[in-house]
Amino acid sequence: MDLQIRQYLIKAGDNNDPVALRKAYDTVKNVTSGKTASDNKYFLPELYVLCAEQALQMGCKEITEDCLTMYLESKPPTNQFLCRAYLCQAQLKSPQTVDDLDKAVMYYLKAIEVSKDKPGYHFLVFNASLLYFQSVRAFLRPGWRRHLVSSLTEVLRALEVVQESDYAWRSELMLLLVECLLDAGKEKEAAAYAKVTSDFIEQHKPELHPRIFSTQVVITPPSLSPVTLFITFFLDIPRFGHHSRSPIGCMYYAQLSVLCLMECVCIQAQLAAVGRLDALLQRAVKEGDGQVIQCVCAALWNSCLPLLQPNLRRSIKRALLTLAHALEAINSMLLGVRCPVHAELAGIEEEEERLEPALRHLHKALALDERAQHQQRLSFSLHLLQLRASLHGAPARQEDQAARLIEQVSPPARKWRPMLVSAGIALAPVTFQMALNAEHPAKVSGSRLHVEELAAKAQHHLACEDEVKGHLASLDRGTDDRERLWASLVKVARRQEVWDVCRAACRFCLLYDDGRWKNNLEGNQGARGLALQGDRELLRLLAEVHFITAEVEQSQAIHTHSQARFLFPGIYE
Repeated sequence: MDLQIRQYLIKAGDNNDPVALRKAYDTVKNVTSGKTASDNKYFLPELYVLCAEQALQMGCKEITEDCLTMYLESKPPTNQFLCRAYLCQAQLKSPQTVDDLDKAVMYYLKAIEVSKDKPGYHFLVFNASLLYFQSVRAFLRPGWRRHLVSSLTEVLRALEVVQESDYAWRSELMLLLVECLLDAGKEKEAAAYAKVTSDFIEQHKPELHPRIFSTQVVITPPSLSPVTLFITFFLDIPRFGHHSRSPIGCMYYAQLSVLCLMECVCIQAQLAAVGRLDALLQRAVKEGDGQVIQCVCAALWNSCLPLLQPNLRRSIKRALLTLAHALEAINSMLLGVRCPVHAELAGIEEEEERLEPALRHLHKALALDERAQHQQRLSFSLHLLQLRASLHGAPARQEDQAARLIEQVSPPARKWRPMLVSAGIALAPVTFQMALNAEHPAKVSGSRLHVEELAAKAQHHLACEDEVKGHLASLDRGTDDRERLWASLVKVARRQEVWDVCRAACRFCLLYDDGRWKNNLEGNQGARGLALQGDRELLRLLAEVHFITAEVEQSQAIHTHSQARFLFPGIYE
């Protein structure tokens, strides 16, 4: 009977034959229930596991579950088949929730615990680590990796106990643990373990770990701490050798190391580095190695970051498109790269008046922003772009009217001033005109002395300023789109060199810098994390407006100084 079951299982495995699998399962059931004439005392419990494994491989999970139940009820001995039963149990469900993850991890750790203490079963520790990695793939993304810290630590500890000789695989898992620690907010532990990982790679797989850390600093978003900056760089470069043990993988690694060591001392050098990385990525895509593709994409993105300026980013559009398509094709979990890449591409397409592609990229960016870190900014950009794309009918909201006017201003030209003024008036119907009046004081009688004329201008300016200060009091104190719209008006007016509108818009925008952010940032906990991220984005926006204000005020001061020299030449002699 045992031989017959094994023959059915061999046939099922060789031919992917569900009929043979069903026969094997039915025979096992009949023996267990005593329906066959054979004496079931000679039945080997390992057949339950063999049948469960074959059923799992063929996607017949109900058979797997039943076989495992019968096996565990038979009170099996602690041997390799018990470990394999635990591994089957862990794979029955692909974890999508934290509860499912905990259940799966429990069985993986049970299998590891049994097998690590017996030298003959050490191979099962390695197998368990591979299956574990495949099962937790859904959690290898920002905001979810933190749930893997404990279990991944146990897996790595077991691999160390059995002295697993696949150092490349252990290095990969160690790098992953560093990422998980960072995701859990444990930067000190991540930094310490990054050093352990660095030493481990240097000792066992030095070809994966060139000494480049002291000569190159990766360019990352400014929100990361210094510890995270170092670790992010540590993760970007050496990782793809772990999966690519072929000559082609080594070739990619060598080229990538050289490219990342280049000193980009000028824009031309940066563009050259981006171009070479773009070509390298296209070759990696043809080879089809997902880990190589992700590593080259990470290096390419870091090389593009200094060039993401309005006057430069069009030159790297092709590289960004290659990067976005490559990561999308392999369904990469590098969401922290994919989301901003699509956001930048949306901006480039919009500058080129290609509104439909821009909308598609913004929708993709929003879909990839799983932690909603950039939800407010991306949603605002999408709303503006939709207003710009909609040519029929006037928006009902004053904010939307202003947004459409701002979005319609494109090449620098003096004709845009009335449109910019109309946008400001839509945002502040009465007080914006007063702010403009402050920029253009009323004429006074020509018979007055110069001092009286200056005093009259100053008095007029102060009166208008008082009206502007009262504008915010009439609005809801909560955060809305007006801050972003005022900032957009500031930037567009500056680009068009409409300085009076720019200065007036700066005053309105900076009214929102009234201390409301301090309470939000200091008191933020738990569910308010998303609001905190939005506040930080708005704070950076306000910082930009402060810089622009300083620029235009300096220009105004120079102009006033020139007037004073003309009016009171004796003072400067």
